[in-house]
Amino acid sequence: MANEIALSEPKAIETRFSPASLEAAIPGWVNLRELDASFPHGYALPIPAGAAPALREAARLHEAAMAPSTSAERHVILMGLRSATILLTEHADEAEASLALLRSHLSDVPLDILQAACRAYCNVPGRRFFPRSAGELRTFTAPPMYARQARAFRLRKLADAAEKADLRRAELAADPLTAADMEAILVKHGLSGAAADRIRPGGANQSDSAA
Repeated sequence: MANEIALSEPKAIETRFSPASLEAAIPGWVNLRELDASFPHGYALPIPAGAAPALREAARLHEAAMAPSTSAERHVILMGLRSATILLTEHADEAEASLALLRSHLSDVPLDILQAACRAYCNVPGRRFFPRSAGELRTFTAPPMYARQARAFRLRKLADAAEKADLRRAELAADPLTAADMEAILVKHGLSGAAADRIRPGGANQSDSAA
């Protein structure tokens, strides 16, 4: 009979990751707007000491959250989508073939992103038919997949900058030259303004290293 396929009914499945859980993994001091705009010029706000490990863990979680869904998970989600959309007239073998193609062509999509994409597909105003090609869902999966990959990359770069800043702090802490000694040297050589700032400990040189 048309539209009837001998497949299991959709059931609830849980995801390991979500946009909210991934955002919660990012240290609270990170300005997300600045982070998302930080490449290629670097994160422009102060980076706390010892921040690198937490940033690397957040990046690792974002990368792990790009793991594709399984074929069984995609089947469950797409069966749910079938029940929420208008079905075209087709025989059982055609319906099963359509599902198989979608499962194959969406094999790179993480579970939570595919779930959100199917919800978004159903919520677009107007009559929505069950998609016949993956391209109809790619409109909803591509942007969040790109955003997740980009944020993982920026978190890694920010972790690199945090490590460089920590190394610079350690170098300055180990420097036997006191602040008073440095000021005396600057006065002796007639250095002031920007020239002095670039060699004064904690000045422009340190900012450049952290960036």
